[in-house]
Amino acid sequence: MARVDRLRTRAGQIFCSCDSDGLPLDLDRLPVGAAIGRMAFAFGASVLSQVLTLSVLPLASAQLAEHSSSFPVPYLALLVGAALAGFPASILMDVFGRRAAFSLGASLGIAGGILAAYAFIDWQFFLLVIAALWLGMAQGFALFYRHAGAMAGHAGGLVFGAGVIGALLGPFIVEGLTQAIGPLAIAYVLGAAGLSNLITLALAVGLPARQIEIEAEAAPHLRPQLRHFWAATFIAALAWFAMTGLMARAPLMMVGCGLGFGMVASAMALHLAAMYVPGFVIGRWIAHSGGITVGLWGLAMIVVGGAAMSWQVSSGGFGLALSIAGFGWGTATLGAMASLHRDGRPSALWLAAHDGMLFVAAIVGAAAFGRFG
Repeated sequence: MARVDRLRTRAGQIFCSCDSDGLPLDLDRLPVGAAIGRMAFAFGASVLSQVLTLSVLPLASAQLAEHSSSFPVPYLALLVGAALAGFPASILMDVFGRRAAFSLGASLGIAGGILAAYAFIDWQFFLLVIAALWLGMAQGFALFYRHAGAMAGHAGGLVFGAGVIGALLGPFIVEGLTQAIGPLAIAYVLGAAGLSNLITLALAVGLPARQIEIEAEAAPHLRPQLRHFWAATFIAALAWFAMTGLMARAPLMMVGCGLGFGMVASAMALHLAAMYVPGFVIGRWIAHSGGITVGLWGLAMIVVGGAAMSWQVSSGGFGLALSIAGFGWGTATLGAMASLHRDGRPSALWLAAHDGMLFVAAIVGAAAFGRFG
């Protein structure tokens, strides 16, 4: 019996709405082959953008702010943008597919990076806040690559591995721009953060479009058990609270110790690379002990790394402390995500609610620990 997808019958929707032999199953829901490769490299480019942004945005904010004790408004705008993008990203992903959602997010990142560079050169604090908001929205969309990796099962390691590669490229770009440009290196790094989204965009537009569903039981949405949902969300929210506070504070602490932009970028890159390393090594641990237990161990590592950072004075010390905290963040986040997905594929609303609460915690953490003074 033929089955009709209600989304195919909308006015202006240029797809066949009927069943047909030989059509592929919904490649957008269960990505395979080249689609996984594209998502992995696109995620790597988005992580590169994050490294470049997080390495210099707190410093740019400190230079442009009117008062040294002000809240880190641009950094908070980055987190607000990521939070605001969570729900529309989830809905776009569910209704129109990954190609549309990831392409929109990358476009926001391109515009945000270019505007941020101009804002710093022209000394426009308000424009920097707007640019940070757009860059945050791009990161909010990019975060859904991790859910895509979870839904793809064995391919999740490839997606996280590309994130590690993207993180490790950041310091070389920052150091090269610092040597070539000098005092305006911050502006060029922010511009490079935006332009790296061109790679994401080029890869995202090549993802498969949504295909008609021809199988009645194709990957249904399931509501996670409430106790698993709240436990996973609480653990992940604590991890994000601590991590955004550390990432807002660490560049300022390092510059205060006399370390240069290149060293700051190297430490932040190690931190972000460490965030994605657990994707390779804790799968069996989660299967054996459960996502909640693994998540709690991740929180303990964040505490150890954060405490160690408070008495560091060298680039190596900061890098080690941030790496421990980053590995803990990845462990806590993946443990929480495994618990969230343990009962099946959560709906767009559940994923958006989960990520929204994470970003609320992230904003509070940045506000609590990210003051300039």
